[in-house]
Amino acid sequence: MSIHIPAQPTETLRPSQWIAEGLLNPRGLCLQADGSLLLAEAGSGLPDQPFSGRISRLAPDPQRPGAYLRGEVVAQGFRAMNMQARMLRDEIMGLSDIASGDGRCLASQTDYVGGSKLLDLQYSPPEPVFHSRGNLNALCYHPTRRSWLAVKPDTNQLVEFRDGEEERVLAQLPELDQDQEAVPVTLVYEPETDAVLISLFSGELQGDPARKGIDFADFAGQVIRVHPANGQMEVVIRGLQLPTGLALCPNGNLLVLELCSHLQQPLPPGWDGEPLHGGFTRFSGRLLRCNLHNGHVEVLARGLDTPSNLCLVPGAVVVSEGMGLTGRQVPTPDNRVVPLSGRLRRVEL
Repeated sequence: MSIHIPAQPTETLRPSQWIAEGLLNPRGLCLQADGSLLLAEAGSGLPDQPFSGRISRLAPDPQRPGAYLRGEVVAQGFRAMNMQARMLRDEIMGLSDIASGDGRCLASQTDYVGGSKLLDLQYSPPEPVFHSRGNLNALCYHPTRRSWLAVKPDTNQLVEFRDGEEERVLAQLPELDQDQEAVPVTLVYEPETDAVLISLFSGELQGDPARKGIDFADFAGQVIRVHPANGQMEVVIRGLQLPTGLALCPNGNLLVLELCSHLQQPLPPGWDGEPLHGGFTRFSGRLLRCNLHNGHVEVLARGLDTPSNLCLVPGAVVVSEGMGLTGRQVPTPDNRVVPLSGRLRRVEL
């Protein structure tokens, strides 16, 4: 039986704090053995900063439990691509995720010009070890297959990378209920089933030209389970609003991010910088905790600004927020405008 997100889930709001600010589209995070975090930033999206993507290391602050020192850049100069002209939304593509496994750490990078790739972070600068066409989004290591799995939102595929082999498609994700594309965003390995859980954002309906950029079905997002061995799929969670990041807790609870409450104010071709939401309603995202055994759903955090990625750390989860063109003015729920900025939030569990 799949879980359906109720219209008004139980709210169990947890304390949270900012642990990093002033970031350039923070995306995937990876916890290291020494307690530090590796962070991928897609970049600013500004036209005069085409290679502003970077990877940083955030060390724990020895004086303040749960806090981190200012990030140290360990690699930089990665292409950042502003997709506003094509999508009419505030989306910056580039570095997208970092994952560890088999004694190494890889980062995924979408690059429509130079070709997308997986980068091995043991080298300085990081060296590409796998190449791909299209959009390489989230990444995870599959321990029993001893391979790297990624999702591709532009082709709706689950793909596999192994040393010495070509990229292999493990599953082609079907269209959703209203014939919109699945658009996979994040995947996590599920030890209990040896499968992966994948969040499906749910693509544009493309039925109303006047709503280009924001023509999405409400609550059509899903989390599915895909078995890499045979491509078998089942729906785990339905009724999500634009799900992005996932994190699987050791007790079987699945943490799920919803990007925003609804869509509004696309960025048209002639947009000249006025404060608009840019497709995704700012400061309206949520963090949900879904019990995969009894189906209980609760809201742990709300008011998040376009949250994209999750990373479990001891006693908490870290959320990447603040997607879009760095520095542009965005509206707040209390009718102010603030400059768009990437931040990391630590939510206690």
